[in-house]
Amino acid sequence: MTRKDILKNYNVDLCGRIVTPGKFVREMLYVPYFWEVYLDGRANRDNGFAVTREDKVEFPELTGRRTIKLKETELGFVVEV
Repeated sequence: MTRKDILKNYNVDLCGRIVTPGKFVREMLYVPYFWEVYLDGRANRDNGFAVTREDKVEFPELTGRRTIKLKETELGFVVEV
């Protein structure tokens, strides 16, 4: 999943947060990307990810970030923790 795919499938506000109702509502636009990576079994830390240079090129919002951690709530939402 790429930034282009996410912007095609979700409405995103000017701050980069998903506003389309559903599993990722109010999360940053890169969350669906990392969730897909997680579901594919490619998390590179405990339920999380070391942010790579390639990730930062695709998602400039990650500048300054080293890790991302996600969890699925009991209601089925995916949130960054």
